Formats: sequence, structure tokens, C-alpha cells
Amino acid sequence: MVSAVPFAGGCSGSHEPVRDRPRSTVAPSRGLVGLDVPGIIHLSIDQLIRRLGPRRPLPAGFIDPTQAPLLLHQQQIDSSGFFQYRGLAVVAAYNQRTRRVSGLLLLGADEGELMRRANLELGAPGYLVLPVFETQRPAQLMGLRVLAAQPLH
Repeated sequence: MVSAVPFAGGCSGSHEPVRDRPRSTVAPSRGLVGLDVPGIIHLSIDQLIRRLGPRRPLPAGFIDPTQAPLLLHQQQIDSSGFFQYRGLAVVAAYNQRTRRVSGLLLLGADEGELMRRANLELGAPGYLVLPVFETQRPAQLMGLRVLAAQPLH
């Protein structure tokens, strides 16, 4: 079971092989197109369901490490929806009342592969990419969190 850990900003640089690394939840990309995450980050959960297909149950024992501290303090947390689309495992955090998606978590241990398969670029306008690490093994990448950038007024 994964427990709480805060995430740090920027890319992780976790390209180095880790001997005890578990298998990635992301399938190899041979021939798979992937997902245009910049094109879906601003969608509502209902629009996301129409685009990615029905939600699936969250993986057993899954706890979003960025929301777990809120649970400890009994604060309101976002709802979550789990999707599998063209070999990518995606957890969408959203507000149940407004249906607004607050972020996407792409699950997998290979940062470069996730970036490529999700059509992401560091420093691109419109979204922010942050690494999320395993709680029990802080050097192990759990995935990449993608947050929509708010326009400056």
C-alpha cells in the first residue's frame, strides 16, 4: 500500500536504472499512439469519460500521495477516476460538485516514456509537469502529475 509523501516540482531525472524497480504500469510503446494530455487537461470529468472511456476501479491499495496528507487532517479531497487508454494508466483528480478536473496523474516508472506517450513538453504553456514519487521508496518514480496552468490576469 502506498502512503503519503509530498511531491517536488520539476522533472525527477530518474532515468537511471533501479535494480529493484517493479514493472511499470505503462505498457511498452511499440506502435501505440498514446494520449494528447495537453489537449485533455482542461476537460471536465464528464468530457474526459467521453474521450477516454468508462472509469475503472483504482488499483488495489492506490493512494494519491499528494492527497493523502489531506486525509490525515480530515480535509476535503478531490474525487478520483482511473482510466486506461492506449497503454497509459491515468488517474484524474476532480471536484465532484463542479466536475472540474484539477490534475492528471500518469502512472509509470519511466519519465521519458511517459512524457513522449502523453505528448508533454517541459516548459510548455498551458500545463505544468511534476514528478510523483513512491512513498515507501522515495527514489522510485510513481508517475507524472500534469496540472493545468491558470492564465495570468
